[in-house]
Amino acid sequence: MKIKLIAPYETNGTNISSAETFKIQRVNLPLLAALTPPGHAVKIVDEAFAPDELEEDVDLVGITVMTDLVLRAYQIADHYRQRGAKVVMGGIHPTVLPYEAKKHADGVVLGEAEEAWPRLVSDAASGKLQPFYRSEGLADLKNLPRPRQDLYPKPRERGYVPLPINIESSRGCPYDCEFCSIGYVMGHRYRIKPVEDVIGEVESLESRYLFFVDDALALNRVHAKKLFTDMAPLRRYWVGQGTASLAEDLELLRLMKRSGCVGLLIGFESVQEAIRGEMKKIRNLRIDFCEAMRRFHGEGLAVLGAFIFGFDHDTRDVFDRTLEFVMKSRMDCVELRILTPYPGTRLYRRLLAEGRLFSQDWWLHGYPPDTLLFQPKGMSPEALIDGFARLNKQAYSYGAIFRRFFGMTPSKRTALGCQTYVGFNWATRKRYFKSISNPQPFVGKPAPMEAEQKREVCHG
Repeated sequence: MKIKLIAPYETNGTNISSAETFKIQRVNLPLLAALTPPGHAVKIVDEAFAPDELEEDVDLVGITVMTDLVLRAYQIADHYRQRGAKVVMGGIHPTVLPYEAKKHADGVVLGEAEEAWPRLVSDAASGKLQPFYRSEGLADLKNLPRPRQDLYPKPRERGYVPLPINIESSRGCPYDCEFCSIGYVMGHRYRIKPVEDVIGEVESLESRYLFFVDDALALNRVHAKKLFTDMAPLRRYWVGQGTASLAEDLELLRLMKRSGCVGLLIGFESVQEAIRGEMKKIRNLRIDFCEAMRRFHGEGLAVLGAFIFGFDHDTRDVFDRTLEFVMKSRMDCVELRILTPYPGTRLYRRLLAEGRLFSQDWWLHGYPPDTLLFQPKGMSPEALIDGFARLNKQAYSYGAIFRRFFGMTPSKRTALGCQTYVGFNWATRKRYFKSISNPQPFVGKPAPMEAEQKREVCHG
């Protein structure tokens, strides 16, 4: 069979998660290509890198689906089914809403696909494709083949920073954040990949630039220290994502730096401790955020800090407090987002039960990222959107970008680090300033319960 594995991407200009800023290859499609039984031709398509050739003849199409891109995924699926190809879907969204996805696919994979994919391909080849596939248990990271990164498409245009290759050293997240759906698919049990397997994969790659996709990087300290010690002689540059708790272990930070780490995406989420307790993340943190930033910068590690706004404890002053922390800590880059109630999360279920969702199936309506989709509790929708827009403008003003650059001693910034700082901040400024001009369809309208009551009155 001719098999095409597709990662959709929305190209309408409203997607704030633009690959223009930081192009990252997905880890799941190359892994599925490696797991495909012999005798089949496999092609990988990532629309963030290069357009799909929609008129190609293909027998089986596999689409990985995230909620933000579900409309584009369904459009692609419908196109290929009309051409006679069999279409299967997997990923977070089909796992959470399999029957919705099944309307656009011949088969749906629930959860991790490592065990189910070879069986699915064999069924498709024999004309016996099943409507649903679910792996028995979680994948064993000790027995995975090396991902077929050689099949990944080259980017159609050059990004602001070098293209990193995705590497996975662990999977699963023990945290139970109310707004996150990762645990629904990958489980809360933390699994590690043998160090020798990770090192072998790194050595096989021609690129010097890597991105660790682990959702909880270095949670197993013994494993992480062994990995970073063995990586040091390989002379690679890498970034990853984790929590502020990484800064509790100075030995770990130094090994990370020695192994080639140039920066980290740190999910701070909120400057308010009450919110961190509410979402069950970073329990018993032994240092505060300012000290964590001082330690990251002290070891020469740049930080992209991620913050979310709209939690129930958020009030109008959260924006000023966040800006104060960002500027005081001289954070290298900032990711600012409106809280999104993704299906499959405890947050979605709670807001639905409380009657606070503006739209129960918002993902089917094409709203751009950072659309306010629920009634906030600590402030009005107008106050939330106005404060969010103001914070974006302040954090990414030219003056703020210049002042934040000197948070890390310039002598500790490599040439690559300086290039990344300028490129990332410039690209993010452009995207954020464009995104805050997107319409907010539910701001200025009655709250969900109020609207429901009015309908009852009208029909009474």
